[in-house]
Amino acid sequence: MRDDSIGSGPIRPSVSDRGIVVGLGARDTATTDDVLALIEQCLSECGLSPDHVAQLVTVHRRREHPALVAAARTLGVPLLALADEDLAETVPHPSAQVLRHTGLASVAEASALAFGPLLLEKRRCATATCALSRCDPSYTLAMSSAARAASTLSASMAGL
Repeated sequence: MRDDSIGSGPIRPSVSDRGIVVGLGARDTATTDDVLALIEQCLSECGLSPDHVAQLVTVHRRREHPALVAAARTLGVPLLALADEDLAETVPHPSAQVLRHTGLASVAEASALAFGPLLLEKRRCATATCALSRCDPSYTLAMSSAARAASTLSASMAGL
């Protein structure tokens, strides 16, 4: 994106352009580099940059995962954690492995879908999964107060 009125240098997206929600799942062994590389890959597939990210979202039990917390800090966005019941139940690519370990059909897609329609279905690396959505106020307004409280707590724990 360029703004020719102030010269030829690139400009950052405005706050209103920062509407991308990154849904994340992570194994215990995931590193910050794994997570950031996967996020960048997913954003790139959509022609987006990290500047477009509004928030990272995961399941409540992963709210303190060091790689997710560090990725949120690196990107300068909150890490929100949702209770199981606030995750989308129907996802394009449910995972039998995730279901066995968590009782959920999905973490990354379900987390992203809690905030808006998917822009990019689940992508994975060896230790993490990522899905993207565009934040839609009609989705976030439907969140329960418990989910908002969990999200606020998680964001504050991440130091944001």
